[in-house]
Amino acid sequence: MNNKLITLTSIIILTTVFTLFCSFKIKEDIIPNFKLENDLIAEAFKVLESKCNVCHRKQNPFMVFKLKNMEKRAVKIHRMVFLERRMPKGNDIHLTKKEYSTLKKWLSTQNI
Repeated sequence: MNNKLITLTSIIILTTVFTLFCSFKIKEDIIPNFKLENDLIAEAFKVLESKCNVCHRKQNPFMVFKLKNMEKRAVKIHRMVFLERRMPKGNDIHLTKKEYSTLKKWLSTQNI
């Protein structure tokens, strides 16, 4: 009887742990240092996160940039930042030369 209870308890615990492990998802906007730190995509995302998402979260939440959506928005980023120069908006947020360069390098890999 005790062995069956221990076995059943073990199965329940293992099933629970397995279910939690399978459903665990690392947030995509957290960049693991060991994987993407020097990567151009990560650098471009850092610019979008620190200079664009600051306003987008409040003013335009449907245009918040994430690692998984930034590629599909590359054409619009290029147009708004480099062609029309409408972004970043306002007087509070400015891109440095390095940030412009980073975005430009990343955009050059996007076949725009």
